[in-house]
Amino acid sequence: GFIMTRLKTEWITYMLDGMKDYNRELQKKTGTDLSGLIMRTFGVSQEEYEASKESHRAAVIPVTQGEGIIGSFSESVAAITESAGFETVVTEHTDIDGIYDAVRSGCDILFFADDSRYLAMNIRQGKISDNNYATALGFVEILSAMAEKYGKNLKEEKLLQIGCGIVGKEAAEILTSRGIPFDLYDKNPDAVSKLTDFSGRVISDRAEIRNYPFVLDFTNEGGWLHRENLLEDVLYASPGVPYSIDTDAAPCFEGRSVHDNLEIGTAIMLGEVLFGK
Repeated sequence: GFIMTRLKTEWITYMLDGMKDYNRELQKKTGTDLSGLIMRTFGVSQEEYEASKESHRAAVIPVTQGEGIIGSFSESVAAITESAGFETVVTEHTDIDGIYDAVRSGCDILFFADDSRYLAMNIRQGKISDNNYATALGFVEILSAMAEKYGKNLKEEKLLQIGCGIVGKEAAEILTSRGIPFDLYDKNPDAVSKLTDFSGRVISDRAEIRNYPFVLDFTNEGGWLHRENLLEDVLYASPGVPYSIDTDAAPCFEGRSVHDNLEIGTAIMLGEVLFGK
């Protein structure tokens, strides 16, 4: 057979243990883990999901193009898809040679990233998923799940989206398409001009963030939100890279905030190439 690095290294075991904790925490905060989030987002039954695990195999292909391989990125992606129940390999070879390895060894779901894009592909069905869109979708969905856990419906709540860059713009379009009203805070006043059909308020005063019980944050500047900026019982979701809430405030909000830089986006990419329209 082809030489594949099966995920057996101590490091991957450590990542997978980390994923167990991650999924347990996510379940506690939102009522769903990553597998549940995929099923919920794409309206898939447990039976369909189980059948899909049997019939697909994923590969993560390390890419050296550009700035080169992000340390442990491939292993992290593999640990995430494994934790969602899908057999995953990291190819031993990189780049095009890695794609060759993956396909020849029967993998049909491929993950790879270069400096400008992180993609998943289903080569059997010709489906593709971009991490920017998948991350936006995943965080809208996880905040909806968290709202439900507290007996709320996002459509009826005061929601603030912070940041309207690449991922934020995708999120704004998803919220609009779902009929979820939201206001927007962005330090760039022109950001809102990128949005079609936006009917909310644009706020520019940071003090106003405290008026919102639900916050979706797509900014990429660390440590700028302090304890006094957020409502005490806010429900907060962010793919923050780095995390907006400062280190002193973070523990105060930890039980009511979901933030990660890879897990949710990757899980939704997997879901999109398997179950997306």
